[in-house]
Amino acid sequence: MATVSEKEEGETAKSKPPRPKRICFSFAAYTTNLLNRLKSSNVVIEEGLSDIELRNLEFKLKFSFPPDLRVILQQGLPISQGFPNWRSSSTQQLQILLNLPASSILRRVSNTRFWHPSWGPKPSEPTQVLRRLLNDAPTLVPIYRHCYIPASPNAAGNPVLYVDDGGDVCLLSLDVAGFFREFLARGMDEPVWAATAARRVRFWSELAEERWWWWGGAKGELGGCLDRVVRKLREGGWTEEEIREMMTVEEKMEKQESKLKDKESMAWHVRVLSLVLLRAGWSREDVVYSLGVVGDEGKSWLEFHQEPLDQHIVHINGF
Repeated sequence: MATVSEKEEGETAKSKPPRPKRICFSFAAYTTNLLNRLKSSNVVIEEGLSDIELRNLEFKLKFSFPPDLRVILQQGLPISQGFPNWRSSSTQQLQILLNLPASSILRRVSNTRFWHPSWGPKPSEPTQVLRRLLNDAPTLVPIYRHCYIPASPNAAGNPVLYVDDGGDVCLLSLDVAGFFREFLARGMDEPVWAATAARRVRFWSELAEERWWWWGGAKGELGGCLDRVVRKLREGGWTEEEIREMMTVEEKMEKQESKLKDKESMAWHVRVLSLVLLRAGWSREDVVYSLGVVGDEGKSWLEFHQEPLDQHIVHINGF
């Protein structure tokens, strides 16, 4: 007879979505399949970069492509909007792309009171100290739009990070294969060598600690709730870009650091997320069921918070 704990474990296992099938084949074969998937998604793929082209880029831009990204670029060069054109763009244009993450973080520190604890005590001239830290940090190589992979360590399996214009850094995917599989070529099998945990990268890992692209550092009940929302959206057939548009929320106010410090601020973020889902076509019942927001009297949040959300000055990406 199964014990209570065994039953709970069984129920938990059933509630979790199945992991993609893990397939054992070479990275070159995987890359060919990946590029074919991208082509079928109307991504323009040119002839891959030659060894000479790669060496010239690395010499001029002073970094080395991580091995897994290098193999992809050697077999085919994506040049559709959002992808860096490593062949046709000038050295100056590519250098601007490489500098964007550092520039965004410097601007964030300069315009706000932000200072990450891993950088040590906040100095009187924070931007000068941060410049030195960024100069010593591994270069972030652009992959697609705001998505980057650290050039160091020079090994396959570095995590993919998302750095927005505001200087916020989030973990996007455990490795470059996972990034393409989850965001641009969904439905691909997971290779057996796919990363199962994010590799630590000097400077960047601390900055992105416990921050996924869809919600910065939410823990506990709220974090679990948002995890379920992302999973439900994926199961419903929404693309990762559509999910990112729905889940990325910015308050249209003076730039300031905001944290979920109390129940009221948590409730506000859940309210905005509820509005996003309603605007995306979800019914009130689906929102209540997915978020699990039920009050002490058994009423949903949408029932006992009647104040119209639209009267607040809120900008929701994609709407």
